[in-house]
Amino acid sequence: MSPVKIIRIVALAVAIIAVFVTIPYVALIMVVLGLALGFMGVSSDERVLYLVVAVALAQVSGALGPIPAVGGYISDILANLSAIINAGAVAVILTMFKERIMD
Repeated sequence: MSPVKIIRIVALAVAIIAVFVTIPYVALIMVVLGLALGFMGVSSDERVLYLVVAVALAQVSGALGPIPAVGGYISDILANLSAIINAGAVAVILTMFKERIMD
């Protein structure tokens, strides 16, 4: 199993578990995981798609909140995933800047 797959699985687990259990420094953990995903897990061909997903997920993460009983949990999980993916988007943007400057 590649390191990127492991990071993706851990990120998903943290996003889900953090909704039900208090994890110390969970925001820092999500940012570190997102940055690692952005630097290691996004190829140059996938960058635009990744940035579009980051923006879209940030916009729709709270849309399922009104669903009775489970909506709040689903919205919180999506919000956590959005935080991770947005941290990865920062890494993608920084990588793009670095490549522009170095070329």
